[in-house]
Amino acid sequence: MPQNEPLTAKKRKAIGTKACRRVRNDGQVPAVIYGHGEDPVSIQVPAEDLHRALRRRARMFDVKVGRKKESVLLRDLQYDAFGDVILHADFVRVAMDEALEIGVPIRLKGQPDVDDAVLQQTLDRLDVECLPADIPEEIVVPVGHLQVNESLTVADLEVPEAVTALTDPETVVATVTPVQEEAAEEVEEVAAASGEEPEVIGRAEGEEEGEAAEGGAGAE
Repeated sequence: MPQNEPLTAKKRKAIGTKACRRVRNDGQVPAVIYGHGEDPVSIQVPAEDLHRALRRRARMFDVKVGRKKESVLLRDLQYDAFGDVILHADFVRVAMDEALEIGVPIRLKGQPDVDDAVLQQTLDRLDVECLPADIPEEIVVPVGHLQVNESLTVADLEVPEAVTALTDPETVVATVTPVQEEAAEEVEEVAAASGEEPEVIGRAEGEEEGEAAEGGAGAE
């Protein structure tokens, strides 16, 4: 059974934008622990320790605040505009013997050997239910065997035995679409959005003068 990542934290007495900025300037990440019927606790954790854990793809932590240690799940991270600095972290309390619901990233593996077609991933996260220790890092989906106009749905995914998929089984995860059809659909979508009909190049003989004049009025 995977071990939770240890993380030592301190309580934050001051809150607010300025206080959080001071915390970050000191090499710490402002965070909060909440859930499981207990009051939220504002904390700060060493930025270096958190980054190190994230590089190991850790999601479950044993956070020690003073003499108290809690098992928590990293629920959310907020980054700056450049995606480099963690502005805030949200941890939710969990019981290791209680199942929880969580979204797990989906990663496509391979590339279909097809011509004039494009592989599209239409679902990037799978909602699952499992014990905290059984949370998978990601769901890997082989797609190299797909042919044109073929798709994979949630029902086709292989998930660990201890994990239950909650997303609708008929939801499409990935599909291979002909390039020509995709381009035609884009043209139709643009025309529908603008409320205009596609431009007609040239006119057949016998068209009324009013129609021809009306069509030429917009020409420059």
